[in-house]
Amino acid sequence: MKALEELKNAYGLSEEDIEYAIEKAKGIILGFAMEYKAIRVLEDMNFKNIKYVDLPTHDIEAEKCGQKYYIEVKASSKSPTKEYSAHKLAMIAMLNGIHLTLVMKPSPHLFNTEEILSVPKRVLFNFFKYAYQGDTESLKALLSDEKTREILLSYERIIKAYSGKYSEKSLSIIQSLF
Repeated sequence: MKALEELKNAYGLSEEDIEYAIEKAKGIILGFAMEYKAIRVLEDMNFKNIKYVDLPTHDIEAEKCGQKYYIEVKASSKSPTKEYSAHKLAMIAMLNGIHLTLVMKPSPHLFNTEEILSVPKRVLFNFFKYAYQGDTESLKALLSDEKTREILLSYERIIKAYSGKYSEKSLSIIQSLF
């Protein structure tokens, strides 16, 4: 481990110091290692132009069959989209391409993010997507369901926070929600 030897020599750290630091940073190290491994996994899946980007919405950008993909890498064994906040979903919906979630444990598996979202998160994600794109027919259909309206009303604050990004066509429909 060349990097550890460099740290020990440059800062006069002991084995015990290094062991303590590694124990504290184990999760961070695992995350970066899995992101690095994910690039090889995607290459094996025939993705091209793979770039590590480390953005709030995704870790990697890649292409396959002329389509752009935004890929979030998950190293945890928890639900892959559990940590996807309403803000993150709003940002993902702005992306011009398909968002995927690459779960690395127990073995690599690639999911279309939209398909693995819980029902409330999927409703919110679709709401944002339709609102940004100006897809008024899909937006009206989404808002015509009472259960869906209830879900969206629980996200009123976040929906209003992103209203400046919605298409003009969508705004009048959305205003009827509140």
